[in-house]
Formats: sequence, structure tokens, C-alpha cells
Amino acid sequence: MNKSSLLNKEFYGDKRVFVTGHTGFKGAWLTQILNELGSRARGYALPPEPGCLFAKINGSELIDHVIGDVREVDRITDALISFKPEVVLHLAAQAIVKDCYDDPHRAYGTNVMGTVNLFEAVRQAPSVKSVVVITTDKVYENKGDAAVYSVGDPLGGADPYSASKTCMEFVSDSYKNSYLQTEGRTVGIATVRASNVIAGGDHVQSRLIPSILNGFASGKPAELRNPGQTRPWQSVLDAINGYLTIARKLYEEPLKFSTAWNIGPAKEGICPVGSVFEKLSQYFNSSEPYAAAGKFSVKESKTLGLDIERSIDLLGWSPEQPLDKMLYDLTDFFKRQKNSEPERSICLRQIREFFAI
Repeated sequence: MNKSSLLNKEFYGDKRVFVTGHTGFKGAWLTQILNELGSRARGYALPPEPGCLFAKINGSELIDHVIGDVREVDRITDALISFKPEVVLHLAAQAIVKDCYDDPHRAYGTNVMGTVNLFEAVRQAPSVKSVVVITTDKVYENKGDAAVYSVGDPLGGADPYSASKTCMEFVSDSYKNSYLQTEGRTVGIATVRASNVIAGGDHVQSRLIPSILNGFASGKPAELRNPGQTRPWQSVLDAINGYLTIARKLYEEPLKFSTAWNIGPAKEGICPVGSVFEKLSQYFNSSEPYAAAGKFSVKESKTLGLDIERSIDLLGWSPEQPLDKMLYDLTDFFKRQKNSEPERSICLRQIREFFAI
């Protein structure tokens, strides 16, 4: 366990934390982590989907569980103000690239106006000291193959997912400069550009890892759109530890840390989809091949990596789980699920190992 994990374990005990999107995949892991760290947390999100991790861990027992849509400004404002949080973590989003492409109105309404609505609520909540907005590594303007992106690189967005996430960056900056870091009030505000976050318990079958593991289990080839695509693969525990570290730093020194941050894996975690498939095959003990998927309308870059040196140097955070460890853990999670071990106990084992609880 590195220093950031230890400091987060100490800081979040009894902190009041408001989380949007807590019923999603990362939100479910965050819900159980905050509960284990002793935080007093309220979640605001759409109802959990059938079969999702939040439902399987009985997440409503672990957090003050409020059902609502971030597009409903009055509802999210009431939920946030009445709770009087100190820290806000904004995870709620339309996060599936194809879903955003198929329904851009919903994508922009959720990702852009949902962020506006959150900040309108924060404006009216004097208890809030720290706000972290989770975006994506795809906010960067595509520089072509072999690119590794630094925080200062130009932003872009050729499709509704990446464009709406890029807009979230600008909304956050606008509220910071216009309302929340002015005379009389200083709220720490940061955006976090995360990598492909993976772990056990992801129920969205269109995502790569669940489709591969289910293919192994059913004896059917998993469909890969482009095995040669290089992506940064990151453990959900490393990612959430990064979010918590940034929120803590914003709370302690809001002006110093109110900026954008890259949270991703070490260099060995940036590798092709085909390599991830091969490692999962090894851990699952499967010889099942993959199949070529049909064409997808959204053009995706062949390579994508994040430069995280600034985060390592300035935040005191670093990724702790190497690629082999995270792939082993998520395969083990899947196998334990199939053997009917409760998901909450599987998550708890991995969380306690990571935070040395």
C-alpha cells in the first residue's frame, strides 16, 4: 500500500461524501469502499439495472441511496443541499460509446446538463469544499497512432461520447472561475481523465472484459472489434484511490490542486486488446479463440495512452496494481461469482487487501 492509500483511509473516516452515479459499475465499487473507510455517504443515481454489481452487493445497505436523474435540477439540488456534504464525486454519465452515438440527445443532456445541474446545486451548498468530476481519456483531440496524452494537450471530441465528456471539462472550469473560486468562497474543483477501468462485477455485456469472460464460460468466441488497439488498462481500485486522493488534496489545498488530472496505469498497463485477451485466456484456462466483430460507426484510435507522471509527482498517488494482478483478480472474481460466492464478500476481500484494512 502506498502513501495515498494510507492517507485516504485516514481522511475519509466520518467524512460526508456525495456521489452521483453510485449505482453504476465504478459507483458500486466506490460505494463499498466509502462504507469500508467509514465515510458517511449519500448516492444519487438512476435505479440500479437488473443484474448490476450495485444490486448484487446490496449497495442500498451501504450508502444513503437516493434515486434520481442528474437532468432533474431541483431533485439533485434538494438531495445535495439536504445532505450537507463536504466532498462531491461526480461519476454519473452516459458512459457507453455506442449508446451515446445512438442517442446523442440523452448523452449531451446527461453528461453536459447533468454537470451543470450538479454545479448549480454546489453553488447553493456552503458545506462543499471539494468537487471531483470524472471525465475520460477520450477528451483529448486525436493525435493519431502511438500518442500518449498529457494534461496540457488540446481537447477534442469527434463523437457524442467524447464531445460531451469534453464539454464537462469546460463546464467545470466555467463554474470554478465564475462562481466557486471567487471572493468569499473557494471550492476545490478538478476534472479527472481516467483510463479503461476494469475489475470484476461489470455486467454490461457490450464492454470488452465481460464479453470475453462470458465467451470463455459459454464456450463461444468473444467478438473483438480491433485486437490491435492499444489501450491503458487500469484497476478500479487504483482509479478510485486516485479520485479519492484528488478530492482529499482539493479539500486541503483547493487552489493548488484545482486543475485537470490524468489517472491511468503504469506504462506496462498500456497494451493491445489482443494481449489482454491472451492473459485472460491463461488465467481462465481457456483455449477459446476470439472472433472479429462487425464494423462500428464510431472511428476509434488504434492507440491511446496517458502520461501520469504529473499525477505521480504532485499528488503522491501512483498505480499499485500491475496488469497481471488486475486481470487475475477480475478472472478470480468471475469464477467466484459462478461458484455462488456473494459479490459483496468478493469486493470486500479485494478492497481490504488494497487498503490494508
